[in-house]
Amino acid sequence: MRPIPPLVVLILVALTGSARAQDPPKRDHDIEILVVDAYNAPPEFVSDALIRISSLPKVDKAWRRELLDEAYMRAYGAPEQYRRTTTQQIPPDSRQGAQVFAYASALTRVTLQVRVVQLMAAVDRDRARELFEWIDLNLAPGVCADPLVPAVDDYYATLGMLARTAYARNRADALNFLELYAWRAHLPSEMPAVARAIQRFRSGSLEAAYFEGLFRLILQGSSTDAPGFASAAPDIVSRITDLQIADAALGLTGSSLMDSLRAYLIAQFKAPRCADNVTAALMPTTFNAALRRAKADADVSPLDAAAARFQTTLGVAHIDMYWQSFDAVRLHDAAVKLRGRGTVPLPLRVRQTAEWRNQAEGLLTDIERWNGRSEPAERDYFYQKAVLFTWLLDLMPASQVRSRALRAFVDFLRRTDTDVNQRMLWSAFVHRLLEMSRGPFRSEVLTAMEDTHQPVLWLYARLERLAPERRP
Repeated sequence: MRPIPPLVVLILVALTGSARAQDPPKRDHDIEILVVDAYNAPPEFVSDALIRISSLPKVDKAWRRELLDEAYMRAYGAPEQYRRTTTQQIPPDSRQGAQVFAYASALTRVTLQVRVVQLMAAVDRDRARELFEWIDLNLAPGVCADPLVPAVDDYYATLGMLARTAYARNRADALNFLELYAWRAHLPSEMPAVARAIQRFRSGSLEAAYFEGLFRLILQGSSTDAPGFASAAPDIVSRITDLQIADAALGLTGSSLMDSLRAYLIAQFKAPRCADNVTAALMPTTFNAALRRAKADADVSPLDAAAARFQTTLGVAHIDMYWQSFDAVRLHDAAVKLRGRGTVPLPLRVRQTAEWRNQAEGLLTDIERWNGRSEPAERDYFYQKAVLFTWLLDLMPASQVRSRALRAFVDFLRRTDTDVNQRMLWSAFVHRLLEMSRGPFRSEVLTAMEDTHQPVLWLYARLERLAPERRP
């Protein structure tokens, strides 16, 4: 056999090396398995998990873009479209307080898609802008019986961020982009976020003057929303005043924004309002103080208290308190006694005694046996029982009883994951478990979650193990 000439050998080596260089980069095997397993979860959990996986250190840029694209699309399957909250005082031990707690898990379609856009902006700014343009807010006004109102501040914060970064080389296009999507705002709960986005974007007196005119038109064309105005009115006054002061610092003369704010408040005062709206009567005084803070009281007339007098009133917020049934009251009172009725829990030395541990074990047994048949709805029973478990786990020092309580809580979550209408509330307690795993019981919590073999619990436990360890 004739030997291969040296020149041919060099060519073959070069070609082989070139082919290898074009092979796709090797991906971490454990993360690949985690991605596959994520698809066994409901869509909002798939989206959240892929977002979290995309931020792992071993995920390269191309893979991150792929994961984020998929996470965005999966978010369309989320049962809840956008987050809702309120600045009104809502008792945490109520059905409405449970809703606020559930929305904090941020597993709504809009919240998930905004998170994708924020991360995509660091990978592919053009793709991030494209995905943002696809987000459909479709916000609906609230009703007075429900104190929670739409909360999409993160949407407008991301709008401002993209305008500043995705169009960094073309200021005119950036301005047009911000203007186009700021026009979506029409509810009172959106106005503070729009004011903040404008303040962070505009530069120089010419842009400030332009955006003052734009914001005036947005306010003039906005919708009335009785519960939304009750919740957002103080923040509206505060943010617009901040924007007016910032514009003055750029050299803009006049008090156009404060004048627009005054007209907006009067229009809202004339609309029907919730009968329990306590903020409206305070708004004239609040606005007049804001005028002085902005040094605009010489240009804009103050508001008279008569402007906020009731016109037509609607209903009132309905608050459904928990711990009302006999069994719920008994378990709640036992948990309070175990904790101690003061402002702080009983000292650790007391909670380490055999007497206290025996009382905790007795309460744990009662919680495990509680079936919730006397509760008005399954969701109410789920929330109250989950709260009792978390109270116990927060109080109990390391012991066999605490380990039993943890297993009981995880098993309770495993058995109550089927109702699509309470999935977001369910996920809030899963995240509560993850918070516990970032403390001294990390291994025990994550092992308990993995041992259930429930798709979401297993998924989040594995994610937590792969992520860099965090502390609360």
